[in-house]
Amino acid sequence: MEFMKLAIEEAKKSSEDVGCGVVIVKNNEVIAKAFNSQRDSFDASAHSEINAIKEAGKKLNNKILEDCTVYCTCEPCIMCLSAFSYAKIKKLVYGLNLRDTYPGNRIIDINIDEFLAKSPHKFEVVKNFMEQDCKELLKR
Repeated sequence: MEFMKLAIEEAKKSSEDVGCGVVIVKNNEVIAKAFNSQRDSFDASAHSEINAIKEAGKKLNNKILEDCTVYCTCEPCIMCLSAFSYAKIKKLVYGLNLRDTYPGNRIIDINIDEFLAKSPHKFEVVKNFMEQDCKELLKR
């Protein structure tokens, strides 16, 4: 619960329409935290997950995050799921479903289970963790 609360605090720093926050943890220690910053950075790939993966890689001096758990306020998009697969994370814990965050046709709608079925790297997923707390981020 403590790590998701940190991710929620990160999400509150975002100036995006939908703030998303991420915390990456290894051996019960926070190694990276980030929020989405696409507009501020003029970078379409500046999702919170990508920002956190970059920070974690620098801290660990390794692109592989195999013993890490990622706490994310919302379900990662297909780009971020792919990055998790390439980084070989161990576990993902997220709050809101992507469809609840971006209704309509604003997302590439690929179910996380479908993604993992096709991904060469499998990781554990905990869905809808602290969902109600994460929903509060949508009311900003």
